[in-house]
Amino acid sequence: MSYHKMSLYDAISEIEGGRMFLPALQRRFVWGKGQIELLFDSIMRGYPFGTFLFWKLDKKNANNYVFYEFNRFYDERTPFNDRKVGAFTPDKITGVLDGQQRLSSIYIGLQGTHTEKGYRKRSSSPDAYKKTYLYLNLLSLPYRQNIDGGLEQDEQRNFEFRFLTTAAVNSHTMRQTQDNPTNKEHMCWFRVGEIMEWPKDPDIDHYIDQVAISCVDSSQAEALRGARRFVRKGLADLNKRVREEPLINYFEVSKDDLEDILKIFVRVNSGGTVLSKTDLLFSTIVATWDNGREEIETIQKTINGLGQGFGFGTEYLMRCCLVLSDGPVLYKVHSFKAENVQTIREQWQKIAKAIVRTVELLVEFGFSKETLTSNNATIPIVYYIYKGGSLDKKSRNELRLYLVHALLKQVFGSSQDQLLSKIRNTLRADARQSDGFYPLRDTYKTFDFRCFADVQLPGGKSLKVTAEDVNRFIEYRKGPAAFAVLQLLYPQLRYGENSFHQDHIHPASKFCREEFEAMGINSEQYAQWWEWRDQVPNLQLMEGSQNQSKNATPLKDWLQRMSNREREHFITSNYFPEELKLAFDDFPEFFNARREILREELGNLLYIADAFDTTTEDDDEIDRLRDEDVEEAVFEGQPRDGLT
Repeated sequence: MSYHKMSLYDAISEIEGGRMFLPALQRRFVWGKGQIELLFDSIMRGYPFGTFLFWKLDKKNANNYVFYEFNRFYDERTPFNDRKVGAFTPDKITGVLDGQQRLSSIYIGLQGTHTEKGYRKRSSSPDAYKKTYLYLNLLSLPYRQNIDGGLEQDEQRNFEFRFLTTAAVNSHTMRQTQDNPTNKEHMCWFRVGEIMEWPKDPDIDHYIDQVAISCVDSSQAEALRGARRFVRKGLADLNKRVREEPLINYFEVSKDDLEDILKIFVRVNSGGTVLSKTDLLFSTIVATWDNGREEIETIQKTINGLGQGFGFGTEYLMRCCLVLSDGPVLYKVHSFKAENVQTIREQWQKIAKAIVRTVELLVEFGFSKETLTSNNATIPIVYYIYKGGSLDKKSRNELRLYLVHALLKQVFGSSQDQLLSKIRNTLRADARQSDGFYPLRDTYKTFDFRCFADVQLPGGKSLKVTAEDVNRFIEYRKGPAAFAVLQLLYPQLRYGENSFHQDHIHPASKFCREEFEAMGINSEQYAQWWEWRDQVPNLQLMEGSQNQSKNATPLKDWLQRMSNREREHFITSNYFPEELKLAFDDFPEFFNARREILREELGNLLYIADAFDTTTEDDDEIDRLRDEDVEEAVFEGQPRDGLT
C-alpha cells in the first residue's frame, strides 16, 4: 500500500477522463447541500478533510467487476449512479474505496448540479425541484487586515458557499446586515465551477472585471470593485485550493481479489457513516453481478408498494437469497462467495417470484409495515413457496397460522441464523437432487402447521402456545401485537381488498375524568378502566370507512342505528357476550365477559401445549454440524475465518 497526493483538479480530470469510478461497493450518495457547502469552506481554509483510499487495477481485471459512474447531476428523485457500460479503454483504472461521499460532493460542486425538493414545496408541483449550482459570495469573504497590512482569514466567519439557481443569483443581490437590520449589503455570486476553466496562470483582475460586467446593476458592480482586494484574495485562494495544492491525500492498493478489497473496505469505512454488515453484503452480491443492484432494488420497491405498504430492506432480501439458495445461512461475507452469488444470480427470477408471492399473501392476511413485527418471520414462507409448496386454501390458512404464532411468540427476536437453518432443515428433504438443490419434504408439500409446530427450535423456543401465553395475548394493547391476535379472530375479513382498523368497541373518548366522575367512579378505579380501554377485549377489526363513520359514537347508540339483522350479525361476528349490556357504565362486566369468550376462542385457534418443549444440546449440535457440512461443501478448500 503506497501513499500519494493529488489536486482536486487532477481528481476531477481522472473522473472526466474515464479513469476513476465507484466500485459496486459504493453506497448511495447521501450528502445534502449544507454538507457540501461546509466541505468547500473547509477546503478554502486549508483544513484536512480525511484520507482517501483508491483501488488501482489493470483494465483487464477491471472488466471483471462492476463499476459505477460518478453522479455529476444529482437529483434526489433519481439518486442513482449509472453503471459503467462497455469495456475500459485506459490501461489503469481507479476505484474509490474510501472517500466516495467527499469526492462525489467535490465533483458536484465543481462540475455538476444539485437538485432537491424545495422547502415546503409539494412533490407534485412543477417548480418543486430546481437545479442549483454551487456559488461563492464574493462580497462576504471572511478576510480581515492584519497588523502588517496583509489579509488573513477571520476564523469566526465562514466562506459563504451556497447552492443557488441561476434565477436566484440574479435576484438575490441585496440583504439586510446582521448587526443592523435597517442597513443593507450587496451580494455577488461567483459560480465555483468556473475555476475549472481558468488557465494555469490566471489574470485574477481580468476575471473580477468580467464578473463586474455581468452584475445586475451599477451599485452591485461598484460594491465588487470596492472590495477588489478581498475578492482578488478569495479567487486566488480558490484557484490555489482547487488547481494547485495536492489536497487529496490517498493510499493506493493494488489487489485483484475482491475478498481482499472487501476486508479493506469494511475496515476503512468504520468511521463516519458506519458501514453496516448489510451495506457490505449487499455490495458483495452486486460486485460481480451485472444489473444486480438494479434487480434487487426493483424487487424491493415492488414488494414495499404492495397493499398498505411494507418496510422490507436489502438485509431481508439477502437473507432470503441465502436461505433459498440452500447454501450457508450464516449472515457473513464468506456466505456470499462467488459460487453462491452465481447460484443466486441464476435463480434470481425464481427467488424474486417467491418473495413477491409471499408479500401478496401478507396483504391477503391483512399485514402491512405497521403490523408485521418481524420481516424475517416470513422467510420460511418464501422458502416453502420457492420449493413449490401448495398454495391451496388449506395451505394458505396453515401458513397464516404459522406466521401469527411466530409473531405472537416472538421466536425471531434473536439467533435468527440458527433459527432459519433449523426451519429450513425441517422443510427440506435430507438429500440433494441431481441439480444440487434440496426438494421440499413430502410432509410439507401441503403445509400443515401443527406438524410444523412440533419441531424443537434452537434456544428452547417453540411455536406452541401455553395457557399463560393466551392470557398475555389478550392483554396486548392496541398496536401491531394486538393486530396479530385480532387477525386470528377475524379470518373471514377480506384484508387484501380493504383496510381494517383496530377500533375501540367502547370509544376511547369516553375514558375521561369527566365521564368517570359523572358515573360516580372513584379515582382508584380510573387506572383500571384506562388500562382496559386499549386491550384486546375492547378492540375489534373494522373496515376503515366504517370505523371513521362510527368514530366516537357510544356502542349502544351505534348498534341502535342498525337493523335487527345487522345488529345480530355484528354481535355474533365480534364475539359479544350473550347477556349483552351495552351502556358504558357496564364496561367492566362487558370487558370481563368478552375476555373469557376470546380466551376460549384463542384456545381453539392456537396450538396449545401443556408446557414448553425444550431443545436439547444434541439437537442444536446436529443442526450446527449440518449447516457446517453445507458450508464446507460449497467452500471446500477455502479459509473459513472471513469477516462476519
